[in-house]
Amino acid sequence: MKGVKEGIKADRDLDLSGLSCPVPIVVTSETVKRMKEGEVLRVRATDPGYERDLLNWAKQTGNEILSVEREGDITVAYVRKRSGASDPSILYWIRFHALGVKLHLRLFLLKLNPFRKKPDHFITFTAISEGTRADRFLKGRFGSVLLPIPDEIDPRCGVVLALRGREKALEVYRLLRDKGFGVESVYRKEGNGYVRVYP
Repeated sequence: MKGVKEGIKADRDLDLSGLSCPVPIVVTSETVKRMKEGEVLRVRATDPGYERDLLNWAKQTGNEILSVEREGDITVAYVRKRSGASDPSILYWIRFHALGVKLHLRLFLLKLNPFRKKPDHFITFTAISEGTRADRFLKGRFGSVLLPIPDEIDPRCGVVLALRGREKALEVYRLLRDKGFGVESVYRKEGNGYVRVYP
């Protein structure tokens, strides 16, 4: 996928420089939805999480990523619309934005609550959809709570499952991994930062 852009002819260009997650992937999705089958879109984006978002989007929708490369701080991607691709509706993206607002509000209220012990371990995921799916599967068991990913762990869009205690976090991580969820790592909060503790 990387390094194959030579000879690729783009039918459309999209410059998303300066836009932050989730706007670049939303605009990409809406643009591809209006394209004809087989057409190629060239995208330029500066959001640091755009490549990961694009790969997850392509996996979910069935569209084809021909090339993704970095040119300094810019990600340049070539996307081909495939037949039978199922692009998310605008309603999906509205729900996506609503989730972000909900999680940030939850984090704010958690910080304000003096009676609740604060989580100290955080499980990261390969995609936001994997984190939300895991949250629905757990339904708050183990005292887990879905939150926006701290910038100190990853400045890109994302979610974490927050828990209290190392052993509980590792138990939940292994449970989710064994059930096929896209878990990445477990982090522990230390002072103002975060340290990866597993794997």
